[in-house]
Amino acid sequence: MTPGLLIWATGCLLLAAYGTRWDTIGLFSLYLGLSIVMPGVLLWRWLRGNGDGFAADFAFGTGLGLALSILTYIPGRALGVPLLPLVVPAATLDAFLTVPVLRTNWRTRRAPMPAWWAWSVAAAAVVGLWVITRNGLAIEPIAFPDAAFQYSDMPYQLALAGELKNHLPGQIPYVIGQPLNYHWFMHAEVAATTWQTGIELDVLLRRLFPTLCALLPILSVAALATKLAKRSWAGPLAAWLLLTVTSFDVYGWDGRELISQAPYSTAVLMYSLTHAFAVVLAIPVVWLIVCLLREDRRPGNWLLLAVGIAALAGAKASFVPMLVAAIALVIAVQLATTRRLDRAHLGLAAVAVLALGVAQVVLFSAGSSGVALGPGQSFRALAPKVGFGNHYGNHAAEVAVLGTTGLTLLVSWAIGGVGMVAFLQKGRWKDPTAVFLLGFLIAGVAAGALLHHPGFSQLYFVRAAFPIAIAGSAWGLTQLLDSVRFRVALPRMAAALAVGAVLAKILGAATPDRPLKRQGVALVSLQVIAPWLTALLVAAIVTLLLTKTPGHWKVRPLALGLGVLVVFGVVGIALPETVITTVGEKVCVSGPERPDCRHPRRQIPDGGAEAARYIRDHSSVNDRLVTNSHCMPAYDPRRCDTRNFWLSAYAERRVLVEGWAYTPRAQTSKNATNGPFWDPELLALNDADPSPTTLDRLWTQYGVRWLVYDTKVSRPPHSLQSHWRFSAGTVQVFELTPPISPTPS
Repeated sequence: MTPGLLIWATGCLLLAAYGTRWDTIGLFSLYLGLSIVMPGVLLWRWLRGNGDGFAADFAFGTGLGLALSILTYIPGRALGVPLLPLVVPAATLDAFLTVPVLRTNWRTRRAPMPAWWAWSVAAAAVVGLWVITRNGLAIEPIAFPDAAFQYSDMPYQLALAGELKNHLPGQIPYVIGQPLNYHWFMHAEVAATTWQTGIELDVLLRRLFPTLCALLPILSVAALATKLAKRSWAGPLAAWLLLTVTSFDVYGWDGRELISQAPYSTAVLMYSLTHAFAVVLAIPVVWLIVCLLREDRRPGNWLLLAVGIAALAGAKASFVPMLVAAIALVIAVQLATTRRLDRAHLGLAAVAVLALGVAQVVLFSAGSSGVALGPGQSFRALAPKVGFGNHYGNHAAEVAVLGTTGLTLLVSWAIGGVGMVAFLQKGRWKDPTAVFLLGFLIAGVAAGALLHHPGFSQLYFVRAAFPIAIAGSAWGLTQLLDSVRFRVALPRMAAALAVGAVLAKILGAATPDRPLKRQGVALVSLQVIAPWLTALLVAAIVTLLLTKTPGHWKVRPLALGLGVLVVFGVVGIALPETVITTVGEKVCVSGPERPDCRHPRRQIPDGGAEAARYIRDHSSVNDRLVTNSHCMPAYDPRRCDTRNFWLSAYAERRVLVEGWAYTPRAQTSKNATNGPFWDPELLALNDADPSPTTLDRLWTQYGVRWLVYDTKVSRPPHSLQSHWRFSAGTVQVFELTPPISPTPS
């Protein structure tokens, strides 16, 4: 069995083990192969000259196939032809079977990667499957009633996918009058998939796409690093660094979950599927930019870049601004060092700026979605978690606190790119590719530090930088370790990583107690900084000592690279925990309704999904619903969490007023999830006693056709019994009838 088939089979077994039907798995595999991978790979090979090799063709071609699917679904859905994306595989298959010059692209012209490369990356993918299982599949049940306890954003994602399945242009489906100013291209792709396969949206969002988006970045980063370095071993190194690198979370008092924001091992690819999907699209775009920076100016690269960056701009708002910043740095460095401008670099800037501008105007309505300039928000949020408290005695103490937490975060966020220190040697910093990769990392870290968002969404800039920084580090390490043969360097590399891992354990044992505010700012600062500063100092000392070793040891020219690997050994300490820690030990916390579940808060009322599905199966896509459920169904009279989206999610219909979190209006308020509704008159109408006059107004003015009551919030009046259609659990469904007489003005 080939490595690729092994990973596919393992992924299928895991999906089946966690509630996905075998026919669904087979159907999705067929869709992925024929509608996405096949046309994407063939077109990628043709436009790239068929010189990248199978691994890169598969990884980057799949990203291209997804981009083409999105960009054809959008006009197709708008025109009432949601199956329009099928034109892409059909036309591609016909062209590459009938046109002689295209037939050669069915096979790669490049020699295959060595078997050890494929099996090493496949082994990394197995660990990736375990990460997504431990942090996602195992604690996100797909079947009800257990699925009522799910991650709070999952119903939101499902609601948007349902909206784009039925409507385009779309709007926020759970409250009337709010535009969909969001990066919604992933949801469009999920909608396109359900049109072509009939697979339920929640299965796609909570099983199939998370697994795909967990696996594909491993191969993509490996392929990107191999192409950057032009060394085979850079690929497996990058794949394993992607999985193992966290940050300087070596505190014995368990600071790990406080600081790690970017790494793969945090399962951000499960719980932010928009980010995960964007990573799949972004890595091919980065490679195309690198090709153009390296003077591969063939027209196919420009065409592929245009398609890729158009899809990326709508998949996640964080990536394209970082591309603009990185390209701007390339132009600035070139201008400073050569006193000239490269037309291709200016062309790259124009493409990126155009994509950013169009996205801002068309997708985000020139809004910021709550993101604003506000330096230090992330630092202030971390300060109380590491022992400082929320309030400081004076300005000097505040400076010390924010300086300590800020420096800790900046170092931790940037640590994935430490291997790029190689670019500072021998004038490599003038290489446009090196400058671009460094600029991308700097842009991500700077955005995380300087921007403000009520939901800390600025951290997605940091997360966007991480996989690209890992590929850059792998390339940098090949430059630092390439002075001897790889078989000579390998045991020394393993020893350096082991030294780092041992050092991390020592640092953890030396910091058993969480700092306390009463110890004072100076002592807390020392306890926060000392562990990671010690790790850097030890790595520097190791590097210095290795430069003094005898020549026959063959480590002197490797000194700096081995020092970098010591650092990676320290920050890779999460690997054993990822592999060994049991699900029960790591992911379950106490809660009022599900004491054994990581997500203890109910997101969907008892019977809510069944009632919503009944409406979906018995209504028009243009029917609007009214509900008395506005708060997450915790039924706490003291607090209303308006992240309540279950009805619009599972009914796939628009609701007059359900919840109102994550709307453009709420995102600009001080209380984005618990604030009051901005239109009290509309809310009063929504919640009014359903008299004939009220029902007639809802029917004629707002197109309401169904009423949905969560009886734990309030019970429907007896007058509605003639309209009753369905009940499940605590939820009752009523269908309205047309008004008998005109509604009074």
